[in-house]
Amino acid sequence: MKPTTIIIAKYSAILFIWVLLLWWALFLSPFDVPEYIPHTPIKIYGLAFTAFTVTILILSHKEALRKIPSLTIARLVFIGSAICFIMELLFQFTQSFTLTSDKLRYFISGVTFTTIFGAILSFLIAFQLKTKRTNLLLLFIVIFFLLFKALTMVFPSMAAR
Repeated sequence: MKPTTIIIAKYSAILFIWVLLLWWALFLSPFDVPEYIPHTPIKIYGLAFTAFTVTILILSHKEALRKIPSLTIARLVFIGSAICFIMELLFQFTQSFTLTSDKLRYFISGVTFTTIFGAILSFLIAFQLKTKRTNLLLLFIVIFFLLFKALTMVFPSMAAR
């Protein structure tokens, strides 16, 4: 097998197990975990998911670059997107056993949005690891935030996700 295939499979499995544990701990366990961080509009699940996804993407990109130093930013973005896609595909399939309605809608929207989110994070991480140009990276982050804010103003239902 190719080194990138092994990296994608390994980190997809790690991220999938983490998301299953997080999902169980926050939604199915007897623990009374609040939905939001107190006195903020930040959801605990989203923050934990984002933090661990970023960590997994950084580790996977570094491993990929260690094994194949000639990888391009586009190839690293593909690897990160594939990790998020496979993880979310497995997670949505697992979650579909607990849902009673709108299974297809949750499946499609979960896989689509998580893959896009993973691609954006993956691009930012890959750009930093390959170029080491932090000023331009910060500019990209500001542009992504402004673009997201503009989209939520045009499509207010996006902000409710």
